[in-house]
Amino acid sequence: MSGKTPDGVVKLRRDATIFGREKGDIIVDDSEVSSTHCQIQEIGGIYHIFDMNSTNGTFVNNERVLKAKLKDGDVITLGQSSFRFSLEDESEVRHITTIFKAKEKKNKLTDSRSSLVDTLIESELHSPTSFVLNIKIAYDDGSDENVELSQQSLFIGRASSFGKFEADSEISRKHLLVKVNNTGEVFIEDQGSTNGSYLNGKRITGMHMVRPQDEVRVGTSRLWFKAKSA
Repeated sequence: MSGKTPDGVVKLRRDATIFGREKGDIIVDDSEVSSTHCQIQEIGGIYHIFDMNSTNGTFVNNERVLKAKLKDGDVITLGQSSFRFSLEDESEVRHITTIFKAKEKKNKLTDSRSSLVDTLIESELHSPTSFVLNIKIAYDDGSDENVELSQQSLFIGRASSFGKFEADSEISRKHLLVKVNNTGEVFIEDQGSTNGSYLNGKRITGMHMVRPQDEVRVGTSRLWFKAKSA
C-alpha cells in the first residue's frame, strides 16, 4: 500500500513467509525495517503474524503486536511500509509470484556477522524438515496443550507464534532456542533470558540435549519435547 514499491502483490508461502530488509522471502526496501523483521505463518488454517525482535516493531491496524491472528483486510505496517493482508481464492492468484526476488547477498551461513536467529532462518528456508516436533505444555493456570510443529528450529518466548507465553511476565520475548538435528535429537539453549531456563529443575547454560521424559521450565510453564519422523 505504501513504501518504495507500492501496488505490488505477493502470494504468501504455504508454510511461513519472512519479511525483512535484507533476509527473508519478501525484501522490504525500508531503512526502518529490520534485517529479519516479522513472519506470517499459517497454523491450522489461520494466518498469524509475529514480530522477530525487530527494532521498530510490527503493527497491525496501527497497533503494535508481538503476535496476532490476521483477518482479511488487516493492514500491516513495518517502518514506513504498509501492506494489506487479503484472503483470495487459489484460482484467482495462481498468476501471482509467490516470493519477491531477494537481493544478492553474502552466504549468511558462514558470515560471522550474522546473528544466530538469522542463521537459523536462512538454514530453515533451504533445508527440508524430516521431523515433526511435539511439545507438551503445562501452564501455571492448570491448563495444558500439545503443539506439533514441522520446524527444525524455533524459539519459545512471548514472541512465539503458538502457546500462551505472551501472558507470562517471567518469560522473555525469545527465551529458549529449540533445535532438532538430522537424527531427531532435540536440543535446547537459553537465549540470555532474564529469569533463566531450567532442565529437570537445574538452570542451564549452553546447549543441552533433551529426552522425552525431561522437564523443561521457562517462566511458569513446563514443557516436554519429542521429535518424530514426518
